[in-house]
Formats: sequence, C-alpha cells, structure tokens
Amino acid sequence: MRYIVTGGILLATLGWLVISYLPPAAAALPQMAFDSPAAQWLLPWLAGLSLLVFLIIQLDLVRATLQWFRPSAAPAISQALVEFSLPRGQELLWTLLPVLGTVILALWLLVVS
Repeated sequence: MRYIVTGGILLATLGWLVISYLPPAAAALPQMAFDSPAAQWLLPWLAGLSLLVFLIIQLDLVRATLQWFRPSAAPAISQALVEFSLPRGQELLWTLLPVLGTVILALWLLVVS
C-alpha cells in the first residue's frame, strides 16, 4: 500500500510540475505580488534569517556526524558504525553537501544580483 501512495504522490508532484510550466496553465495560476514597502523591506531579512537557521542546523548535523567517528564515541555508536559499515568520508560528504550547495547558491545569487 505504501508503494501505491508513494507512486501517487510522485505522479501528482510530477504532474503539477509539468502543468505549472505549460504557458496556458501558468497564465491561469494565481499571481502573487508583494508590492508594499514593508514586504520589500521584510522579505530579504526573512530570507537571510531562514538561510542562517538552515546553515546552523546543517553545521550542527556535521558536528554530530564528526562526533560519531571520534575514538571516544560510545560503544553502541562504534558497534553501529561497524555493523552498517559507514565510511567516514562518504558520511561527511553527504552531510556537508547541503551546506556546500546552499553556500554556493547564496554566493551565486549575491554575485548575480
């Protein structure tokens, strides 16, 4: 049953993406605008705050991942690392990837705008 639900959600998402980018369908979608001076002042600050919170959470995940691989880790953690054969380099890469992608995107947006 969960495969059917997952497939349905996937198809609905793909359908929404395809339909929303077709010109006639996109023209029929509601348009949102934030034209007030307060919104134009507040939205960049909200975006910056959201970016900061995201980076703090992600860096805390990187810190926690690094703690797993310390020699002084708890015996249960050491045993789990061995049982699941978690290589340190790959774990750190996949944990750092969202941080790197976000930083690169933010820098690119700052340079382009």
